[in-house]
Amino acid sequence: MNEITENIAEFLKQPLVSTLATLDAGGSPRTRAIWHDWSEHGLLLFTSTKSLKWKNIEKDNRVSLCIDDPNPPYKSVIIDGRAVRKNDQDELMYPVVLRMAQKYYGEIEGSEFADGYKNMTADQVALFEIVIERVTAREV
Repeated sequence: MNEITENIAEFLKQPLVSTLATLDAGGSPRTRAIWHDWSEHGLLLFTSTKSLKWKNIEKDNRVSLCIDDPNPPYKSVIIDGRAVRKNDQDELMYPVVLRMAQKYYGEIEGSEFADGYKNMTADQVALFEIVIERVTAREV
């Protein structure tokens, strides 16, 4: 399956921290917790351009994102695909970071967090989409 159903889309909108797997220079998987945003712009994530996950993506853009609900009945979605930097990052970065930060931190603290990204450049932070190749869902 490589489509996002309505049920999966609603699951992806929840404030669940996801785990992103990238491949390091030797081909070994590396995982890291990360926020995600599902909207009309696709499945978006962001990271520092100096982070290991971004350096891994630049070398090999194959990724896997696992979103788990830690509460019974333990729903999960795994999305495999390719990470592609957004061409319209300059216009999307702040609104996407603001939406994510408010989703995870709440309106006030999220707004304060997002303000730190207002003046960041593409040299400092990368906004990227996962181009979906496979979706695996459990109980969703």
